[in-house]
Amino acid sequence: MNFLETIFLFFAFQAFIFAMLFFIKKKGDRTANILFGIYILLFSYNMVYNTLYWSKLLYSTPYIHLIFTNKIPWVLYGPVLYFYTKRILYAHKFKISDIIHFIPLLYVLISYSPFSFLSTQDKIDILKNDRLLSYTYLYSPYVIKIIIALMLFYCGLLFFSFTQKIRSLNNLRWLQLLSFSFLGYVISFSSYFILVYFNILDRGSDYFIGFSMMFFTMLLSYFCFLQPTIFDGVSVNKIIPFRKYRKTGLTKNHSTEIKSKLTEFMEQDKPYLNHELRLDDLAQKFTLSRHHMSQVINEQFDLSFFDFVNQYRVEEAKKMIIKNDHLTINEILYSCGFNNRVSFYKAFRKISEITPSEYRSLNRLKREVLD
Repeated sequence: MNFLETIFLFFAFQAFIFAMLFFIKKKGDRTANILFGIYILLFSYNMVYNTLYWSKLLYSTPYIHLIFTNKIPWVLYGPVLYFYTKRILYAHKFKISDIIHFIPLLYVLISYSPFSFLSTQDKIDILKNDRLLSYTYLYSPYVIKIIIALMLFYCGLLFFSFTQKIRSLNNLRWLQLLSFSFLGYVISFSSYFILVYFNILDRGSDYFIGFSMMFFTMLLSYFCFLQPTIFDGVSVNKIIPFRKYRKTGLTKNHSTEIKSKLTEFMEQDKPYLNHELRLDDLAQKFTLSRHHMSQVINEQFDLSFFDFVNQYRVEEAKKMIIKNDHLTINEILYSCGFNNRVSFYKAFRKISEITPSEYRSLNRLKREVLD
């Protein structure tokens, strides 16, 4: 085992420790913690397997029974991360229908079961005689392509199913970072096998995927030990040490004071009803620079300027929908500060998760039930 392989093994052990910490973690959602622990544990095992493979120890008597088991984490990364994200966002509980996500795992277990149940000596003989593939049931030369397609499918599922929800909850933006880290791994995983297919890389000596997994565990090292509050719903913007507002001269007390005054101003004077309201207008109102006004909104409300203003506009629109059923959607959107239908619908759906028309229909139905 060379120096690099020893380093990979060290990070595999580190990932294992992280997994154990999440398994025993009491704070937060217990199910989510276990799912994330499993996710990290899969990376840990994958790194151990790769190290054994590169060092040729995998084909020795103590480890020969592990052959083919690297396929297990490959088909589980996507489903586990998917259910973890779904649990965080929607407190999802497992259903019978969720079993469909684990069909690829069943396929892998069945495919390699003929070899798995052989004795140690039989496995050694098979390897010596190069008859490994004849002992895999349902083996397909396209298995790697299928696994890559499966990983890409879950990348798409994560981004298309949860991106809008995550963006509406600023304290959970770190879930996007987690999804992007998985996408980075999938890209490196796919690239590796593409290069191998064209005989550009030596399958046994390359550390391409190992580096991507090592980067992932290093990232977890930072968040788990230095900034563990990220897993308890604290915004990434508040814990990244190189955030853009670290040295601006605006004190925390002054920022908190401005927050209170700004909230009062928005609720009483309703400047957001003016569709031409700009960040500079708020800065001038409170005798601040544009940069400091942006800092107050970003740090104190965990929102961008436009999201901050739009949340007031959407709430105003909701009140108008409830009280003025005769008004059209266009009349409402202009009255509450929006200047076009597209931005109104986009903001309303982002904040309320339904369209204005759907909100109106629900309100009418509610009135009918009460009447």
